Amino acid sequence: MNRPEPIFRGGPGQRAVQEKEAKLRAAAASSASVGGASRSSSHREKASAARGPGGKSPAVKGGRGVAQKARVSSARAVSEEDAACPTDGRLRGRVRLTVLKNIVGVFLLPVAWVWTVSFVGAFSRAAVHQRYWMTEDFWFFMLGVVVWLLAFSGGLYLRGEPPLLKMYVRIHEYTHAIWTWQSNGAVGEITVNDDHGHILTNKPTVLVTLAPYFYPLPCVVLIGAFLLVQLVHPLEQVAPFALLGGSISAVAIFDLLMGMGWGFHFSYTAWMIRKGQSDLRMHGNFFSLVVIYLVNLAVVTLFLILTAAGVDWIGFGRALQGNAEDFSEVVWALLVKVWEAAKNGAMPLVK
Repeated sequence: MNRPEPIFRGGPGQRAVQEKEAKLRAAAASSASVGGASRSSSHREKASAARGPGGKSPAVKGGRGVAQKARVSSARAVSEEDAACPTDGRLRGRVRLTVLKNIVGVFLLPVAWVWTVSFVGAFSRAAVHQRYWMTEDFWFFMLGVVVWLLAFSGGLYLRGEPPLLKMYVRIHEYTHAIWTWQSNGAVGEITVNDDHGHILTNKPTVLVTLAPYFYPLPCVVLIGAFLLVQLVHPLEQVAPFALLGGSISAVAIFDLLMGMGWGFHFSYTAWMIRKGQSDLRMHGNFFSLVVIYLVNLAVVTLFLILTAAGVDWIGFGRALQGNAEDFSEVVWALLVKVWEAAKNGAMPLVK
């Protein structure tokens, strides 16, 4: 019989869900231990009554098919319980896999360093030579980020929780679901509460688990709407809107909304990571954080290439290659020095 595929629960507030399930399992185990003797006695009485006066069991109606169906149902129940409460062996295997992923995260650190240096260099060149920081796109985008961060910090200070928390929980869970469907997986349940939620899926991959932390769904929706509008009537041709005695273009409004969407994604991602998430622990905290940083950096790099004059795919690719070569030369020189120092230090011992 095929075992059911593992069930993954993900989303903010999952710690509370796990604690509630642990209490329910503990209560069930306690009641089972208290009533164990009475149930055993009851089972023995039922078994003797079923055997009848002659001590023989009656024939099962329905033949082998019914008996086989009963065994399959019993095995399925055990498998589902095993999936909900993994054995020590499965937990040890999962811990070893988490350690291996954290080691992979260490090897991803050079990639993160090279990419960061390349991005900072590209942004600096665009800001100095192309005056990117003086463009309308950059200013309105950053204005949207600042507006949202002020609202976010104000909500934390005044009410103890950020604004639009339930909306974030919904976006978080549906991002899990979207990446599950893109991975050809199935979503069995989506639960959204005021401050936490979870989904059930049979595809607990790295991308599905970490998607809400690097996939800015509000920005993706805005970009999709922008592309659809561009097909009907380009925003550049829309007349400016009157605002506070002046005017603002449709493109500037789009940049402002994009900045607010990115600020929404960034602030909630940082806030939820700081609170601790089962999503990160599933694949190892260190590995998950490195992957989240890398993918978010890639998204910001894409935005820079699309909006900044003088920054293109070919130029950024060459910058990546050059910085990777420089990094490898520095590391190789350091390894040679360490080897020579170790060899010289070991020579007196050899003599």
